[in-house]
Amino acid sequence: MMRQLSRHLFLLLFTFAGIELLSFGFFHAFKDRFTFHDLDLYRLDADQIEQAAQKYEPRLGWSNHYQTPLGERPVPKVYDNALVSSYGDSYTYCAEVEDADTWQVDLSKRLGMGIRNFGVGGYGTGQAYLRFHDEFHESPTRIATLGLITENINRIVNVYRPYYFPHTQLPFSKPRFLLQDGELLLQENPVRTASELDRLSNTTFLRKLGRHDWWYNRDNYPELRFPYGAILFNKRMWAEAIYGKVVEPINDVNPRPWEALWREREARQLMFALFDQFTAEARQLGAVPLILVFPQREDVTEYLRIGRRADDLVRIMDYCQSANLYCLELISLFAEHVDPEKPSTLNRLFMRAHVSPIGNKFIAGGIANWIRSQHEEFGEFR
Repeated sequence: MMRQLSRHLFLLLFTFAGIELLSFGFFHAFKDRFTFHDLDLYRLDADQIEQAAQKYEPRLGWSNHYQTPLGERPVPKVYDNALVSSYGDSYTYCAEVEDADTWQVDLSKRLGMGIRNFGVGGYGTGQAYLRFHDEFHESPTRIATLGLITENINRIVNVYRPYYFPHTQLPFSKPRFLLQDGELLLQENPVRTASELDRLSNTTFLRKLGRHDWWYNRDNYPELRFPYGAILFNKRMWAEAIYGKVVEPINDVNPRPWEALWREREARQLMFALFDQFTAEARQLGAVPLILVFPQREDVTEYLRIGRRADDLVRIMDYCQSANLYCLELISLFAEHVDPEKPSTLNRLFMRAHVSPIGNKFIAGGIANWIRSQHEEFGEFR
């Protein structure tokens, strides 16, 4: 009996040791493929700090530094009068295409008026609103747009970009809003000057940044230490393995495809409060506020798969209707230009991650049609 028990115990220990050894080897060999909770992972080195200083902006975290009259993205033709000022992230900025191939340039050709591009890659909706708040009144236009993709809800609850995506090309801290008693409360950018960027190499400071950051070890990332076999039971590891290899690459535009913050009441209410604040402020300044929801490739694919708007988009549009906000979603517009039997018709609308020049023309057309449809209510925009 004792011999049989010893044999079973030996077999159990041998199995455990084998799993532990294999796990140790696997996770050390592929440690860059997964996210582990280690503050050293988020520390910037001297070279990263030097590079960050080139895009650093004290109020917003980072920005494009263009030598244009208002700091907007350059355009091939400057018009005497500007009709629209556009704020948002890389889909407003139109990443991956040349200055002449943005939707703003195409829209200006259609309307014969200037369309200003204040988009900045990686911005959350809170940052985009802050830039509008800080700059729009100095040179207002008849229309102001706040652009986003549905993923942007993940950014508005983030304080330190690497906590959201450790391998980001934008290793900055940023301001964020909290919602307290129905009011927006701004938490300023924790790095107040360029000389303070070196604080992002200090683990004590980085730990403080996690205080108001939704993503600070929210998923209980595993630690790369004994027992290594326990990592196999961490849901985050499996999510990264599945979504990173099978469904959609993890990158700066889509770091967490498995998350669903539009289902989270706290995050959703914060986003809608930003919609309300932007709309109220634009109207107070005499502008027509328009919220734009831009398409990502996976949004269009999902629309075609289910034959309707996805739940996240439904939540946005339902809120806009109930709050009497002007919102224009461009996902269904893109779906209209895709033949489900011909994948190439979808591919032509996108670059690697962003909208292609052809796709930007469709966006410009959709916005131009919306502007013209408002003629009776707002009169001639010119």
